[in-house]
Formats: sequence, C-alpha cells, structure tokens
Amino acid sequence: MNDLAAKIAQLEALRATIDGAAAESLDDAIRALRAQQATQRMEAGEGGLLINPTQTVVHGDQHNYAAPLDPSIPRQERALIDYLSALQGECGPLQLMRIDASESRHRRSMRLEQVYIGLHTTTQVELTEDEAAQQPRAARRSPSERQTRPLTALEAVARGKPPRLMLLGAPGSGKSTFVNHLVLCLAGAALTERGLGDPQVDGDWLDRLDRWRPGALLPVRVILRDFAAFPPLAESKHGSLALLLDFLRQSLGPNAEALDRLRAELTNGHAILLLDGLDEVVGETVLARLVESIADAARTYARAPVVVTCRVLDYQANPLRQIRGFVVETLAPLTDEQIDHFVGAWYDELAASGREMLGNAEALRGAIASRTELRSLAELPLLLTMMAVVHAGKGRLPDARALLYDECIELLLLRWRQDPGQPDMLERLDLPQFRASDLLALMARLGFAAHEAAERDPEQAVRPADLRREQVRSLLEEAFTPYSAGDPLRRDELVSLVLHAIAMRNGLLLKQSGEQGESYAFPHRTFQEFLAGYHLKGQRDYRRLCLERSPKAHWHEALALMVGYQVLADRELEKPLDLVEKLLARSRTEQALAGELLVLIGRERAANYDAALVGKDGLWPRARTTLLRLAATGRAPEAPATLRVRAGLALGLLCYGSVEALCRADTRIPLPDRRLPLAVVGVIDPGSAAWRQALDAYWCPIAPGPFWYGDDTQKSARLQQVTLPYAYKVARYPVTNADFARFVAAGGYAERRWWTENGWAYIQPGGTRYYEGESERIELPRLWSDARYNNPAQPVVGVSWYEAAAYCAWLTEHGHRQGWLPAAEEIRLPTSLEWERAARHTDRRRYPWGTDEPTPERANYDKTDIDTTSPVGCFPAGVAECGAHDLLGNIWEWTTTLWEEIELPIPRKEFTQSETPAIRGNAYHSEMERMFCGARLGFNPGNGVDYRGFRVVCSPRSSG
Repeated sequence: MNDLAAKIAQLEALRATIDGAAAESLDDAIRALRAQQATQRMEAGEGGLLINPTQTVVHGDQHNYAAPLDPSIPRQERALIDYLSALQGECGPLQLMRIDASESRHRRSMRLEQVYIGLHTTTQVELTEDEAAQQPRAARRSPSERQTRPLTALEAVARGKPPRLMLLGAPGSGKSTFVNHLVLCLAGAALTERGLGDPQVDGDWLDRLDRWRPGALLPVRVILRDFAAFPPLAESKHGSLALLLDFLRQSLGPNAEALDRLRAELTNGHAILLLDGLDEVVGETVLARLVESIADAARTYARAPVVVTCRVLDYQANPLRQIRGFVVETLAPLTDEQIDHFVGAWYDELAASGREMLGNAEALRGAIASRTELRSLAELPLLLTMMAVVHAGKGRLPDARALLYDECIELLLLRWRQDPGQPDMLERLDLPQFRASDLLALMARLGFAAHEAAERDPEQAVRPADLRREQVRSLLEEAFTPYSAGDPLRRDELVSLVLHAIAMRNGLLLKQSGEQGESYAFPHRTFQEFLAGYHLKGQRDYRRLCLERSPKAHWHEALALMVGYQVLADRELEKPLDLVEKLLARSRTEQALAGELLVLIGRERAANYDAALVGKDGLWPRARTTLLRLAATGRAPEAPATLRVRAGLALGLLCYGSVEALCRADTRIPLPDRRLPLAVVGVIDPGSAAWRQALDAYWCPIAPGPFWYGDDTQKSARLQQVTLPYAYKVARYPVTNADFARFVAAGGYAERRWWTENGWAYIQPGGTRYYEGESERIELPRLWSDARYNNPAQPVVGVSWYEAAAYCAWLTEHGHRQGWLPAAEEIRLPTSLEWERAARHTDRRRYPWGTDEPTPERANYDKTDIDTTSPVGCFPAGVAECGAHDLLGNIWEWTTTLWEEIELPIPRKEFTQSETPAIRGNAYHSEMERMFCGARLGFNPGNGVDYRGFRVVCSPRSSG
C-alpha cells in the first residue's frame, strides 16, 4: 500500500508541471490508482468509502455517506444529485482547515456546519407578539415604544416581493461563508428529500437555518470573479442571462444536464440564485456586462430569491455595483453571545476531528474578554476564525490586525511545509540559504500579483480569474533562478516541488481548474491583501509603487495592513511617515487613507521618533486640519458622505486616541469644547480668549418667541403655534464619546450627587433594568467597548435617560465651579418643544435645512448606507437654521418631556421606570418616511440601545 501511495505522489508531482492531453491522461491514471488504494484500505479494514457506479457521495469528506442510486433514475436527475453532492463537497469543509485534509492522524476534516453561527444585519425589526412574550422585562414600555431585534441575514434573503438582496459587509464579515453555509444546508436538504442523506450524520439540514421560511430551495451558486473571467462575457457587447447560463453550463462540467432542471426551478421559484463577490469584479467594462447579466436574471426569474454579496466600500465607491431593485442590507459585527458560541463550537469541532490543541476555549474566551483590542478584532468572523486557528495552534494571540494575519499565515505555511510522512518542504528544496522568511516572501509575491490582477487593464480582452497557472509558474521561476546556479533543470525541479505543494497542501493559495486551464486563488481576499502589502513594503521603489496604487480603493486595505506590519513588526517609521506626508497632498480619498495610516502609526511612536512631527507645524496638526476640512466641509461628488465619515473617524482617533485613554485623562476642563470634535482641536485653558471663542462656537443661541410644532410625519398633519418666553442655547452637536469620557474619568458613575433618585437605584447591582440578565452595577454606557460605536468623535450611544441626566448635572456643577457657566444658568436635556424649535426654526419647514427632502448628503439615515453612527458634523448640508448639526438622523436624542405630555414646556427632573420620556431626531437606520422635524417616540428611561444618545441645552434655571 505504501508503494501505491508513493506512485500516486510521484504522478501528482508530475501532474503539477504539465497541461493539456498529457495532464488528462495522468488524471485518469491517478484516479485509477486512488480507486485501487481505496479498495486495498477496505479489504484491510481501514474504513473509507468505496464508490461504484450505483453509489453517489453525499459529502466530499471523510465522514461521507454513500447512498445507492436506483439505476432507473433519469440522467437529468442523476446529474442534479451529483451537482448537489459536489456543492456539499465544496462548501462543507472549513476553507482555513483544508490543508489538514490529508493528515491521517485526524479522524476527519473540520466541518462548516458544526462551527457556523447565524449572522445578523444592522437592520432592526419589531418583535412579534410571540417574540415579545418570550422576553421578560423588568420595566413597562410605552405603547409608542417599539421592541426590536436584529434582522438575521437569512431573514433578509426572503424579504421583498420578489426577494432581491444586496448583502454588504466589511472584509472578513462572513459574506462568502454565509453563502457557503446556505448552499451546504440547502443541498443537504435536497439530497435528504431524495433519500440520499445520512440522518445520523447530517440531521435535519433545514433546522440549521434559523428563521428560514422559503423551505428546501435548490441552490445555484455563482462565484462572480469566475464569471467575470468567462471569455464570452468579455467578448459580448452587453451582458445577458444567456451568458450567465452558458457560464453555469461550463461550470457544471459533467453535470451540465442538471442545468435545465435548475432553470425550471428558478422559474417556478423553487430555487435560489446566490451570486458571491461582486466586489472582486474590477474593470468598468466587464463589471457593466456582469451587472447587466445579473439584472436580466433577476427580471427573468421573478419568483426566485436572488442574493448578491459585495464589500461595503466597493459598493459605495462604484454606482455600477448598486443594482436597481435590490434591497441593501449590511452584516453586523458579531455580538458577545455569537463570539462565545463560536469559540465553544470551534474547540468542540477541533476535538471531534482529532486535532492537537495548545489552547482551549476558556483561555480564548478570557483573552477576548480581557483585551479590548482583541474584542474589537473578534467582531469580524474571519478574524475570529483566524484567532481561533492561531490560539489553538500556538496557545496565544497577538494584539494587532496585521500581526494576527502574520501569525495565521505563518501557521498555515508551517503546516504546509510539514506534510505527514514527508520531510519539511524546506529540507526537500535543499537550499541552505532559503529560509521560512523566504517562503513567506515568495507567497507575498504571488499575493501581490493576484491583487494586481484584480484590476483589469482596459486594453485586455479578458480579466484573468485570479492567477493563471503560467503566471504562477513564471513568478516561481523568477524567484528560484538565483538559487539554481544557471541550471534550468534544477530551477524547474524547485518550481515543480512548490507547485505540487500548492496543489496538495497550501491553505493560502488554492488550485482550481476550469475551461481555461488551471488557476490559483486565495481563499479570502484579506489574505491576498496582507501578502500584497507585505510584498510592497520590501520593494526598492516602495514609495512610487504605493502612490501608484493609493488612488485605487481596492488597494487601501492592503496598504493599511502593510503599514500596520511595518510599524508593529518591523519597527519601521520613516517609510510609513513619508508615505502619509505624500498622501495628504493628493486626492480626498487618499487624504482619508493618510489619516487612517497615521492612526496605525500612533502619536506616541511618532513623537518618540521625531517630536517635530506632533509640534505646531508638524505632520500631526496638518493631518488633523486636512481631515477636519474634508469631514466638515466636503461635498459630493469629490467627498461624498461615506468618505467624510471615513475622515471623521480617523480625525476622532488622531485627536483623542481611544475612549479608554480619555477616561484616564486630566479632567480639569470638563466642557466638551476642550477638544470639540470637528470644531476645536487641542487643549484650551479655561478663561482664555480661545476658551471663550470655543465656548461661543459650541452653543447655538435660540431667541424667545413663537414657533410652529407638531407631528408632521403625515403631510396632512396640522402644525400648531406655541411660544417659548425665554432664550436658551442648544449644543451644536450631540454629546460625543470624547465628551462623555470626561464624565467617566471624573467618577461620574460613582458620585451619588449627580444622579436622580431613580437613576442611582437603576445603576446599582440588582437595580431594576430594562434588559433581562443585567444585574451587575452599571459603570459605563452599554456599548462603550463596541468598536462600531466607540470612536471618540461619534455620538455616545447605549446610554439611558438616567445616564444622560447625570452627565448634565456633572457638567452644570463643574461649569459653576470653574466660572464659565453663570450661576443663574444650568445645562440639561432639552424639552421636546426646545428640541423642535431648534430643528424647525420659526417657520413651517419639515426639515432642519428647509423644505427639500432628505438625501444622503444631508443626514445619516438608511439610504446613506453607513449603517452605524457617524462622527458629529459630517453632514454640513443638513445644518439647521440655528447652526445645530445632526438634528435629523444619526441618533435619537433624549428629552426631559414625558411622552404623554409632549406639549408641556416645563422640563422634568426625574422619571420613574414606569414613565416614558420622549426622544427626538431619528437614527442612522431610520426610513425617510420618519425623517421630519416633528417625529417623536416615547421610550423607557432605562432603555439604552445602540441608537440612543443626547445633546444638551444651556438655559436659565428659572425656565425649569
């Protein structure tokens, strides 16, 4: 049997070096030898699976179940069964662990369905009566208060008539894994319906799809980068369904007879079309044709669900990807509960598959819980999976994204080199001067080439699908030429060895075959991006190469990973700082990138390297000024809302660092204007002229007198006039995380005098809480450590009414003590009428900016496609007449008015848990139909969800 294995290995090594008819003959010989090997194993009692013409494989894995096929089954049905079986074989094994499939010490490869966790979108949906009844709550909610939960990604697929979903996500957010898991389960359900599943192994596949209502649809999966490389698509003047079907027919290969059945089921709505990776299609011409094909398919198959996945930034950057008729949903970061579930399932599956582990589930959970930076990384499914791989293999975790990729790639390369039963690949290369670092550099060269290929030359007829075999071979020949001493045979031997290793064991670059021959793809684009950046950093003409690529959005992630590695692993600062200097003088997009790279470099590192960088005229203040200008005054099309938000987020981190650092900062100057986001940068001493100027800039004065108010959600609603007899000032911006951090640093949650009676009881251990299970003492806002919301320049969210009121009491006390707040004035939450007067001005306008309807340039709401809170002040076109920003969209804001007394002008000082203060303004996920000056809701005062924050007013004490 060992001789047979050796023969197979020899033929596979030879097969990796040839193409054409000779390769096909070798494939036949290898298959025959493998069948002989399987027979020998069966006869020797080693288990395994012997396949004969009356059997089909339901899973492509060691725990496959072979079910007998009735010879009378029609050929089309047999082709469909083989197609479904092949899908399960492709989607079932975990991609990151495929390199382990040939390791005999493992009982089986790791399975996707055993570790998969259902993903949420950023959309909130109202609870049904049954769901609400299953969620006991300590406090009564007002009838006006909607109880919500996240919409799941599976639910999003079935929404709409017909269902058309554009599923967006950040790099590594789980888009492709979601598609693969859905395909795996639907294929399993279809096979089980045909009596071809193993219930003891598979169970009920549809039960694995939580809240899935469409039933056992037949899955039709298309990898869009492969479709983009389909020659007829490039040669056609227009895209069409016919081209997509031709591509599917070619992709099905020997199972092409199943296509007619799949087309019929798509027509009658019994199949689902899943189109994965629109972001990986680059080049205007081929993208336009591909989108036309998708649109044609969506029109033709009007009864079938159609899902397209794409990265958020790629979707926002190119209108061609914004396909008409598709509902847009964005994958949400993982919650603590999801992370905890995955970690347990991962280690359970590791143990079940027979793998050795240096780490364990509790240690990984503890590391994520105790280290804020790891908790942030763990919110992305890919990074969480990589963390689990590294932790299980090494028993520890790095604390930065670039270093995490490096650790995971190092681990994958190590496993690749150490093929069981074979010497280490570095030994087999027999090159004393070729080390592990050279192997990483070699893979980085391939990653760079693959990322370069992602943007097709406009003159080129066909965009290559990742890397063609001849490209890989050419790059390897170039790399090994210096080691072969002019001997082409020796060079070819080295190249063949690496090609064979890539084909058989490399988890970073996966070999695939098609009509155009062999090609190689990275299992996830983020690996490719890290390696592309790793290659760039070592090039002699580093700066020129980076600046040639920085205008292109798909290079930004690679450049960020490159700089992160340079700073943290290489301890290199000169090159990254020089690159930032050049980027700041270029386009708006590159300026935002420059800010993000400076955040990675870090102010302290830069100051230690050269103090002048953070001095008056240094790089740091110049970057802040540039980002401030971009975020606060930019306009589309050069600086659309999404780009302004990028700049604002970078600015927040450059000005403040983290909110944790702010909580440890000096609190002598408690006013938010100390470093007002997007308005005042730097520390200002109270009493100085600059301080007074900043204070005046922070407040927007409101004159006494009459104004119109009312709920004008309906255009027919009648407004009423009321008079506020006193002047007051409203904050220009909502209270930010940076502002609230100073309250936390001052002991805000420990000082009884700043809290109302009900508020103090609310934060105590065992206090009456809105959320079941929250029994510990409250010491921070609920979402304080959530990376999605905790940028210093974002408005603070996750705060209850009690926390907002305590902040106001603290700020009032310090203002009186320091003398910048007159004794006759106080800082508090606005009444509902005060809020509406600031938003509506004195006329009947429906929006703070006037009568024109909301657009993504005026406010952050569902059509802006940001899907989280934006840094304050990023929508200058939506400023109110009084000068206040973000009064519509971004966050709902607490008021001091009882919901049932919405017209009462007197501010309430306290609310019980059974009362409902009004909130105003709408949030980032709100529909345009709710975006009016008069829109309002009532909420429990202890309810601090992700879209609840506040702004303050300064008013005479006599008014309250």
